[in-house]
Amino acid sequence: MPTLSTGLVIAGAYADKLRRTLFAQLSDKVKSGELESTEVARAAAEVNQLLYNILVEDLKIDKGDVVRIRIEYDIGDGEIRWKKDTLSLEVFKRLDQNQVDEAVKKRVA
Repeated sequence: MPTLSTGLVIAGAYADKLRRTLFAQLSDKVKSGELESTEVARAAAEVNQLLYNILVEDLKIDKGDVVRIRIEYDIGDGEIRWKKDTLSLEVFKRLDQNQVDEAVKKRVA
């Protein structure tokens, strides 16, 4: 079963990264005619909407935070079907730069 994994990406760019990764993984199937590019775009939009609801509305992460997204999918009858129960998110919160600078100065002094 294929798995889409974005790697680490800033939250403000996750949608584009997910879409590009999905198109890259499925480029051979699109070229062979097994899948339409519009289906790949539709599937990317579907999972991006779900992720937006989780990341922005539920978790309220900032655009500068970092996320890693993994989800499995199946391909059949010219369609991409997400295995939503395999969705895995990792979220890394960005610290305020003043807080980081203070900690560095304190330990260096």
